[in-house]
Amino acid sequence: QKQELDLSYIVENESNENSPLLMASMPGHDAVGLIDDLGAKMKKQIRSIAIGSPEGFEYAEKAIYSCTKSGGWVLLKNIHLAPQWLSKLEKKLHSLNPNKNFRLFMTSEINPKLPSSLLRQSHIFSFQPPPGIKANMLHTLQSIDQSRMEQKPRERSRLYFMLAWFHAVTQERLRYSPLGWSKMFEFGDTDKRCALETIDYWIDNVAQGRDNVNPEKIPWEAIRTLLGQSVYGGRIDNEFDQRLLDSFLKQLLQPKCFDLEFPLVEFKNSNNEIEKLNAPEGSTRREFISWINSLPDNENPAWLGLPNNSEILLLINQSKRMIVRFLKMQSIQMSDGDDDNSNSSNNINSSNQKETKPQWAIDLLKFVLTWEELLPKELKNLEITAKSSNNPLFRFFEREVSIGKNLLNKIHRDLNTLKNVANGNQKQTNYIRSLMASINKALIPSSWRIYSVSDSTSLSAWLVNFTKRIQQLQKIQETKEYGTKVWMGGLFNPEAFMTATRQSAARAHSWSLENLELTAKVLENNEFPNESDETSFIVSGLVLEAASWNNEENQLSTTRDMSYKMPPVLFTWKLKSEEDDNEENNTNNEILIPVYLNEMRLELLFAVKLNGPSDLPSKYWYQRGVALLTTRPM
Repeated sequence: QKQELDLSYIVENESNENSPLLMASMPGHDAVGLIDDLGAKMKKQIRSIAIGSPEGFEYAEKAIYSCTKSGGWVLLKNIHLAPQWLSKLEKKLHSLNPNKNFRLFMTSEINPKLPSSLLRQSHIFSFQPPPGIKANMLHTLQSIDQSRMEQKPRERSRLYFMLAWFHAVTQERLRYSPLGWSKMFEFGDTDKRCALETIDYWIDNVAQGRDNVNPEKIPWEAIRTLLGQSVYGGRIDNEFDQRLLDSFLKQLLQPKCFDLEFPLVEFKNSNNEIEKLNAPEGSTRREFISWINSLPDNENPAWLGLPNNSEILLLINQSKRMIVRFLKMQSIQMSDGDDDNSNSSNNINSSNQKETKPQWAIDLLKFVLTWEELLPKELKNLEITAKSSNNPLFRFFEREVSIGKNLLNKIHRDLNTLKNVANGNQKQTNYIRSLMASINKALIPSSWRIYSVSDSTSLSAWLVNFTKRIQQLQKIQETKEYGTKVWMGGLFNPEAFMTATRQSAARAHSWSLENLELTAKVLENNEFPNESDETSFIVSGLVLEAASWNNEENQLSTTRDMSYKMPPVLFTWKLKSEEDDNEENNTNNEILIPVYLNEMRLELLFAVKLNGPSDLPSKYWYQRGVALLTTRPM
């Protein structure tokens, strides 16, 4: 923070012309603003160059050469994008005889590819977003000059405070990704500075030098749109992350935020009692900082709009990532095996071959024999008829069977090869070594990983899941029911399945594809209701995250559990109506819920409306991170 780091003192007294100053930061923190502010404070002109292109290298070399003579400052931004060029830069710095006032600043993400010799030569400063709402807000308000925050009109300071809360929420939710945000968006200090300038522009435009302005006269829609579509929203590429961002902006940036006891958040605690956290009454920077300091250190995830027990999901995700790292770090006992294998291959016919079989070969053979027995032996092609060849769903499952058959055959071939290697009947190749290394670490071999699964999935879990996928295709072959009842999480390409069902419905009813929308009805069992359409289909195995389903009320409900196994769901394609397109006319309080492939939430398949309680607005569900997954975490 600003009070802890006096860059001007360090630059003048602790650094010199021969030692660059490296600002290394985690995503979410940008040190460029600090250097710009330092240059303005010390009345120094800074020549800034973005590294990453051949032109950038040329400009950087010219700027460094020029400023070493004149005693100027140079800022090289994002040097982690060109680690090879940095080695040349280091040699160049050694060959120069710079002016004593010359300073070279560099910004970079924390990256293992940065040359160690350059790091040893540099003064290194490490930055990361402050953890927690409290620390984040203190960092924001302490980085704003008091004179700027308290200049006319007086309403400015309140808007700055609301922005500080909003910025802290957006950054803190990243810790809970993919529940907080679907991916790790790099919301940082640059966004915050642009947002402050946006507020300054519009508030000054309205105030025209007056001491006060009417909150109703502030152009809230313009501020929210700029922040939601450009400043923060410019990083977002997911419709539901955008809805989430907009919900916070509408909740916080509104005329009522100037009311006494304006609630920043309102939530139910573990005892099911309603709690509120109200904004402070003050209008000065000092009063706001005093209020922030009074906040408890143990922050409730509900402050971020998330379920109270979201910390459990955070810890689960951290432990999964740690397990995967441990697996990758496992020592591979294959080097000894190579020598043993070469010896045994030269003595294949020796009578004591079994006795001298190394441990790695015994373990490998056990793995191979187990899965050769458990995996389906084969997958036959679908029978084509004149009628089925024109069915979009048949053509989809024909492709699914082809993918499954090819992968199953490949796995059986690889297992057979590994068995020969373990028995000393075949020499190892680079491909076989990579297979053995993956199996030893319980990781999925890259040549088998032809469809998307979670990064934390172990090899045994993947093989069990793959077996179930093949069994589903075998059942479809036997019943010849193409897509009427399906486990969507067990398809290799579920997005193509949804396209095929849409085409099938459009063809059956002579409808236009563009005018169709998907509807969902949660069932009590796996049977079609009487009112179902001929092109309806039942999906089983869906998982609801951050909410549960109330069968009696036929609507979403809150829960302390982070996931809930959904009953079978009937999906039907229907013609859109104008009322369906207008969410403001939504009298049934239907909530548009995203459907993701798995718990990583990287692949958004489609979205569907489910009934929600009438007393809870849609923003409540978006902020909780409610979503459907096609399969449970493996």
